[in-house]
Amino acid sequence: MNRIDRAWSTAKDALKSCAAETKWYYFGSSLLVAIVTLTHYANGYKTTALGLSYADVICVTSIVVAAIALVIGDPHALDKARKPILIASSLFAALGFVFLMTATPVSSGLYSVALIASAISVGFLIGTVAIFWFGLFVGQAVETVAFSLLVSIVIGCLISWFLLGMLWDRLFVGYAAVVLLSGWTLSRALDKRPKSAVRKESAEKPSFAFLAGPLLTAFLFSFAFMLSVSFVGLESWHTDTGWSMLWPAALVLGIVALFSKRVNIASLLYIALTLVVAGMLFASFLHIDESFIFSLATMGCAVNISYLIILFCSLGTRFALDPHKLAALLLLTIFGGCLLGRPVALAMSALDQSGTLRTLLSICLIVGIIACTFIGLNNRTIQLYSKYRFKQQGKPGEQDVVSSSFITSFAAEQGLGAREREALSLLLEGKTASGVADGMFIARGTAKAHIRHIYRKLDVHDREELFDLMRDIDPQFETPREG
Repeated sequence: MNRIDRAWSTAKDALKSCAAETKWYYFGSSLLVAIVTLTHYANGYKTTALGLSYADVICVTSIVVAAIALVIGDPHALDKARKPILIASSLFAALGFVFLMTATPVSSGLYSVALIASAISVGFLIGTVAIFWFGLFVGQAVETVAFSLLVSIVIGCLISWFLLGMLWDRLFVGYAAVVLLSGWTLSRALDKRPKSAVRKESAEKPSFAFLAGPLLTAFLFSFAFMLSVSFVGLESWHTDTGWSMLWPAALVLGIVALFSKRVNIASLLYIALTLVVAGMLFASFLHIDESFIFSLATMGCAVNISYLIILFCSLGTRFALDPHKLAALLLLTIFGGCLLGRPVALAMSALDQSGTLRTLLSICLIVGIIACTFIGLNNRTIQLYSKYRFKQQGKPGEQDVVSSSFITSFAAEQGLGAREREALSLLLEGKTASGVADGMFIARGTAKAHIRHIYRKLDVHDREELFDLMRDIDPQFETPREG
């Protein structure tokens, strides 16, 4: 009983921590979840005049949007243009859906044009909204991002369940409202975003090369997800119960986020790995219930995407990485894997009647996913930022000093690099040079060098002066216990 009480107490502490930092408008991303699930219902598997399915056209359009965001490269230019972009994408998607619904009973020629227009408009909306939502979450505490993802999945599923239970005329109005609200809530969230959440640029700009491992793993996960779904049958997957396959992912995310005092978010990746590999095995070698395979594959993909969002938000907060570029890279890899999975599965079905090629591809893909997962997690940077301790509630000297916007902004303004800011956060937790070295996985001499640089840049000479300075910057800062 004591163990249950301790687990419940831990969950309550974590939940309080999440709720304290989460704003209501963060849940606007649930509308994006609803748009994705509603869009795939009925139309997702239909083939357009371009020879691609409705869902594939959405993927291609989102990839184009992500590529444009990467080419632009200037985050300030994107931020300045965000309002007209969001207004245009929301109206475009709503009008595309209206066009599709009104063209259906008129003629088949007009319907095929409307199908393409609707898919392009939805892909444009998903691409732009996903990129800007990611930019909003970068700079937030890890538990805020995890909690927002959890609630967004739940609310998105509820919206989908509610609308898909209606008649077509009410679904028509409801879907259009969700599309328009998605742009409005995001614009509102960015307007109301606290100034402290706006990440300040730093001179330290590490290469994107160390992200190659997670991005390759994400691509393979998405490819395997779409391959396993396609092997079983796409038409059966695009049903009005598609939203229900996301519930288990929300449950997994909630357990990992709320019931762990110390969370290694890499556990989400291990869970996703197990689910996706199991889905591949069942789809390739075993003939079992389709809905079970769909649930495994969808849950694995959703958990993997949740892990990537949390990890990339954490990396984007600590390094001088453009959040729009990070989001664009995620979109390119995830949608690219999904886009490639469908035609490969169709080609296998057409060319390989014996199933030998399909078996060989499945085995190679499973081995590749497992290898990329473990190689990526062996990267020191990824390993470090997959670990996180939730904030303690109501315990003096143990508050999360990293989350203080005043201290974070001041450190960036004084020219502290990402590793120096990390060392500062450990010093403000009461760590000694040895504790800083252990926390950053570096040598003690390197930790001492970081501390000297911090003292010089902040114009202090010892720990007492450092703590006095922090109290001047943030009145709520409390001197930590020695550790």
